[in-house]
Amino acid sequence: MFDGLKRKLSEAVKIFAKKEEKEIEKEIEAREEKADVVGPKAAGEIEESAAPKQQQPAQQAKQEEEIPSAPELQPVESKREVREEKKGEEKGNKELLKLSLKTKIKGVFTSNVALGDREIDDFLENLKLSLLQSDVSFEATEAFLEDLRGNLKSTKLDSRNIQGNLIDAVRKSLFDILAKSGRGVDIKQFVKERVAAGDIPVKILFLGPNGTGKTTTIAKIAHTFKSEGISSVMSASDTFRAAAIEQTEHHAAKVGVPVIKSKYGADPASIAFDAIAYAKSHSIQAVLIDSAGRQETNKNLIKEMEKMVRVAQPNITIFVGESTTGNQLSEQVREFAKFMRIDGIILTKLDVDAKGGNAISIAYTTGIPLLYLGTGESYDALVRYTPDFIVDSILPNN
Repeated sequence: MFDGLKRKLSEAVKIFAKKEEKEIEKEIEAREEKADVVGPKAAGEIEESAAPKQQQPAQQAKQEEEIPSAPELQPVESKREVREEKKGEEKGNKELLKLSLKTKIKGVFTSNVALGDREIDDFLENLKLSLLQSDVSFEATEAFLEDLRGNLKSTKLDSRNIQGNLIDAVRKSLFDILAKSGRGVDIKQFVKERVAAGDIPVKILFLGPNGTGKTTTIAKIAHTFKSEGISSVMSASDTFRAAAIEQTEHHAAKVGVPVIKSKYGADPASIAFDAIAYAKSHSIQAVLIDSAGRQETNKNLIKEMEKMVRVAQPNITIFVGESTTGNQLSEQVREFAKFMRIDGIILTKLDVDAKGGNAISIAYTTGIPLLYLGTGESYDALVRYTPDFIVDSILPNN
């Protein structure tokens, strides 16, 4: 899940961080070499400035009065030792100054580092390729990189943790992009509130192309509802696809909920109407309405969907899309949205999606919130969408 995007982003960050670390090391070495050259001269200056000032004649005379004169001159050997000691002190002072300069240089380059425009451009160019190769749309990629550029310009990196700081900046920009679609409706909470108000049944219409796992997703929702004490009925309103009715019956039996069906070729809207009537007469709290899923450009399908919306008057309309579809998924959602309201998206088959960029694209390009993520075939494999789940799955949290 998100393996492709996770690998590419991590590699891009790691490569850039290593490059920056090497540049810092080279700069430190160059400055240290310069310190070796200028060190002795500077040491002499410091030694001179640190030497005691010449005493005033009056002070010197007073001190001479207080100190008794020496009985005899010091031996020549002692004077030589003093000269050698002074030379040793001078050498030691110079070496200490070199070390001091090098310490200061390292202090400067092991603190905070601000990236220049050229460095940021290089980093973003590598990220751009990684995102596009992972099914993040061009539109979402450009928006993400622009947001990241602003974050990097206003951030100073810790030279001892450049990679970690870069990951934090990328995480922040991913959150910014995913937040564009806003928070979607919490389906379970929505139904519970309607049940508490006595306004049932809650009607939920599922639409989307064939092969996206729409019927399986409906069964997962029914299973989730049942675990929360919410009763439901499934409407087998896909009367176009072969074996669609049998598939709905199979899932309904496995989950343990009733199903309303008819024959193939029957009017899907009439089956939805019958399912709603059944729910009312049996005090069932939610009606889960399946639908046919031909191409979104199919005029007959669009008319069929519009009729179902008029007849069923769904409280929530959910688009079910397959994550492996690539950038085509955004186009499918936008095409359906031209003709009917879509309240949220469920993205399926994330467990077999080798790239993972569609979650980012959908959130940004459609403006329609993600509600759930399908992560497997079992009825429990339905994860409530949050930006944290996506970001934490793509990048480690420092």
